[in-house]
Amino acid sequence: MGEQPGSMYREVNSQAYTRKEYIDGVPGLRLTQFELGNKQGDFDAVLHLKAGEKCQIRHGALEAARVAANRALVKNCGSLGYHIKVRVYPHHVVRHNKQAAGAGADRISSGMRNSFGKPVGAAARIDVGQPIITVRTHWQFYDVAKESLRRAYMKLPIPCDREVEGEVPKNIEEMMKGATAIGSTELEEEEEEEELEEEEAEEAEVLEGAEDEEAEADDAEEEGEEGPHETEHSL
Repeated sequence: MGEQPGSMYREVNSQAYTRKEYIDGVPGLRLTQFELGNKQGDFDAVLHLKAGEKCQIRHGALEAARVAANRALVKNCGSLGYHIKVRVYPHHVVRHNKQAAGAGADRISSGMRNSFGKPVGAAARIDVGQPIITVRTHWQFYDVAKESLRRAYMKLPIPCDREVEGEVPKNIEEMMKGATAIGSTELEEEEEEEELEEEEAEEAEVLEGAEDEEAEADDAEEEGEEGPHETEHSL
């Protein structure tokens, strides 16, 4: 069965399910790196991406936001010209009651209403105004940092605001004109390998889900065909 839409897990409507030592079969986190760039750099500009609503954000969306923001930063600022950090951690284990899908599946299993379900992923619980991603850089890369947070915001399921710590210099436009990247402008090989592994894992999940749906659809058709024959013999 394929992955369900994020809207199924967006609302915070129950107690957090976080005790993984008592939970079997929790999938691994897709968000593996929380900090990238020059971690020990001395930067003047600090920008935050803050949540506009209270909700749950799944680890896949957080990873997509991190990748989108990091690509924009490393290409324009260089590997030593910025520092990005994901400020939330997906503690909450999300559950789903898997049901048969395909032709005639509603006659096989309608499912138990409000069932407990099985673990299918993890999500971070976000409060209003809580910072999700923080970017530190130089003022000459101020426009790049804002654009990176905009790209990250497009990957998240809630409205967000970009906030700047302190006051923006009055001559910010002149500072941005002479901006040059600091360090390498290419993504690290390790990050590229991780992205390829994640894409392969996602493709494998999609293929497994498609095979399960085909098998369930075949079972549904077989049961639908066997039903009338049995009634004819009984008559």
